Amino acid sequence: MPDTSNSASRRPRMDNVIYANFGAKTKVSSTESEGSSDDKTSRIRNKRFSPAGNRVVQLTLKNADSARIRRGEDYYRNGNVTGVQVLEGRISCKVAGSQNEPFDVLLTFPYRSSEKLRAAYSSIAETTNGLKLVREGHLTSSMLDHLIGNSDESIYFDCTCPDRSLVCKHAVATAFVVAEKMTANPAMVLDMRGQGMAGLEALIATYHAKAEEEPEDNGSFWEGKALPDLPDPKVAAAIDDSDINFLHKALRLVSYTSLEQLRAVSDIEDMYEILTSTHPSMRVDEEDPEET
Repeated sequence: MPDTSNSASRRPRMDNVIYANFGAKTKVSSTESEGSSDDKTSRIRNKRFSPAGNRVVQLTLKNADSARIRRGEDYYRNGNVTGVQVLEGRISCKVAGSQNEPFDVLLTFPYRSSEKLRAAYSSIAETTNGLKLVREGHLTSSMLDHLIGNSDESIYFDCTCPDRSLVCKHAVATAFVVAEKMTANPAMVLDMRGQGMAGLEALIATYHAKAEEEPEDNGSFWEGKALPDLPDPKVAAAIDDSDINFLHKALRLVSYTSLEQLRAVSDIEDMYEILTSTHPSMRVDEEDPEET
């Protein structure tokens, strides 16, 4: 017989009724209503966005709760965000929701005065390969602080939906779409600041022209500065890299018939292939059988 003395003491009896205590109520946390900053960070890292795109997402999600982040990601994946329009310092979008008419969402980036923007463009000009970094979307942390916003700032959202929170689900979806478009088009960051890639190139050219006019002191002359990367042109055969039609036109003047012209072009192509294949730079090092 099992020992029921302990269970009997915990369950008081009165006649044939047992009053069982099923324990105190415990609070069950829900992942939909609560979420840590690590969960938000993991969501960001799962996205393959450019540094500018990741900065937009970070400044957005830090003011949103997990439930709205999850619903906003669903809206983003389902393609509910349309009509992206870049304005100066702002980006507007339309998000299809549960109602017939889409909601209007307006992203307002931290304010930057003209002086601060000029300082940002000057820092890009002073950075080695700065224009190349911007063109390829590889913005440094300092560039992101100037153009997007630093970690202490926030992106402000204005949505026509009934949700009065700082960042609603429509704002989250919009932030992901903007990050995706900034990744595909790095110049969008400059367009948002009213500059554009062409304007930045002109400013940097003017900056370098002024720098060349200024005399260098002895220290800068001997210490030197970091040099930009050398160009990396694609290697291609001359006959493949040129337009074969010009060769046909040239041989047409010395050929009696079109057949002779085609034969002459074919002979030149064969000679070029033989010469390049037997050139020392094109040979494959092979082991000499006599030496073995």
